[in-house]
Amino acid sequence: MWRMLILLFLFFPLGCSAIRGNIQSVVAEDVKNYETSVQIAKDLLKTWRLNSGFIRGSLGDKLNQFPAEVIKAMNDLDRLAAKKEIDDFDLGYSLGARVRLMGALIQNTLKQYAPEVLKYLPLVF
Repeated sequence: MWRMLILLFLFFPLGCSAIRGNIQSVVAEDVKNYETSVQIAKDLLKTWRLNSGFIRGSLGDKLNQFPAEVIKAMNDLDRLAAKKEIDDFDLGYSLGARVRLMGALIQNTLKQYAPEVLKYLPLVF
């Protein structure tokens, strides 16, 4: 019994130390991902007004043939790109809106021009 208690007292701190180290490395990686995501979101919002104008200008009335989700995502990005003050939530939302937009655009383009591809490539957006 005493041996078991001694072993517990010896190995418990070592186990906690290993767990703490793993948690710290996970958190450090999350912080790096955060910093990268913030920079990407800012850069993408800088170019969004140009991209939005290009998409809207090139599609013209055909834009109305896309699902409402595409137009909503574009409008959301237009609104965020025009804001003077943008916070982390806005940056994260802009990335999510961009994923929604690109997913819907790719899916609709494939439906229109290469529907057979969708049999082999299920898109989940």
